[in-house]
Amino acid sequence: MKDNILIIQQHFYPEVAATGQLLLDLCEDLVKTGYKVRIITGNPTEIPQEIQRGNILRKENYKGIEIVRLRNATFNKYKMTGRVLNYLTFHFLVLFQLLFCEKPDLVFVLSTPPFISFYGLMLKTFKKSKVIYNVQDLFPDLAVELGKLKNKAFIRFLNKLSELIVRKVDKVVVVGEYMGKRIREELLGEMSAGNSASANDNIITIHNWADGEKVKVLRWENDLDMDADSDAENNYLKKKWGLEEKFVVLYSGNIGYLHEFDTIIDAAEYLAKEGMKEIVFVFIGEGIKKSYIEEKAKEKGLDNILFFPYQPRKMLTYSLGLADVSLVTLEKGFEGMVVPSKIYGILASGRPVIAVVGGESEVTEIIREGNCGEIVKIGDYKRLSEAIINYHNNSKRCYQEGMNGRKYFEENYDRKIATKKYIKVIKETLGSLS
Repeated sequence: MKDNILIIQQHFYPEVAATGQLLLDLCEDLVKTGYKVRIITGNPTEIPQEIQRGNILRKENYKGIEIVRLRNATFNKYKMTGRVLNYLTFHFLVLFQLLFCEKPDLVFVLSTPPFISFYGLMLKTFKKSKVIYNVQDLFPDLAVELGKLKNKAFIRFLNKLSELIVRKVDKVVVVGEYMGKRIREELLGEMSAGNSASANDNIITIHNWADGEKVKVLRWENDLDMDADSDAENNYLKKKWGLEEKFVVLYSGNIGYLHEFDTIIDAAEYLAKEGMKEIVFVFIGEGIKKSYIEEKAKEKGLDNILFFPYQPRKMLTYSLGLADVSLVTLEKGFEGMVVPSKIYGILASGRPVIAVVGGESEVTEIIREGNCGEIVKIGDYKRLSEAIINYHNNSKRCYQEGMNGRKYFEENYDRKIATKKYIKVIKETLGSLS
């Protein structure tokens, strides 16, 4: 008899959110391994342009995955009131679903929305299910750092609830070592800087990933790489968007609160004033800060900042392959709270990466270890401009660092590596069933 895995996560297929796409990969591989997988998810919000909302079913079996989509509110998630209402209605509807669900052998619950993981504990208590808690971001830390939560008593209560969940679930999977260290120090108080995890530690690090079979390397225009799949000059999107003669500095993904853009805007202004019209900054995606960048670009008269919508996942080879160099950003103070998933797609695409960051994080470690890019401090737009100019003037360096990144990706962050680690943790957790 197949083990029955229940997954609870607000964002899932066909959403464009990175977490939902990663979870789809994991679910597919769990089904292939022989598990029965059921996911309770929410009303889709951001979906690919080619999918008609009216064609999305409330219940469906997709690639062997049983999907239940709830009718939670879908207010504007870029406004706090809308986001909270979306969360609360999802919470309520999940609770209603769980009251009547069959006993799962294992519950796999993610960190979005905040404290949905509590229902994992509920099933552990009343139905004796095993629970794995996957932490993609830390709450309430994120809300406090963003200034959305200020009541100290309420924050202490939420921290205590977080501690309870982390201590009581069977396994906690975090997406970076910095995040694991932060949880141990701030929630569990089990270690100080420099000390290793305790022997009975239930916290495991498994990085997010990209699919190296789907995100391929487009051959550079000025370099011969016979193993690559195509020529960059034949990139469909490069032609469609009129970027054939441009040096593209690419930001792809969520344009959100946790990412810093003033340094990029200032670098774009500096390069424009230097007359480097062939260098353009391309943003692919959506998010709360997109309008801010658009307004700043208009205010400064910058025509070297361009915007394009999210692309279907099947187009990632071409959208990520637009880049001559790609950007990752993380606002200061959010180190250890989140790991930008876009870094893995960039590595898979074989492009060098520039990280604009406030401090040490998983991203800076990856760039150094993989020898695949540059690290720039937030605010140092001249240093960012110099790095871009250096890549612009040195196609051989672009190629070499891009290939370094791809090699490092294949060794550490490919889909088959990550999902194999998850399956191992799930097997071990289920193996402890009495």
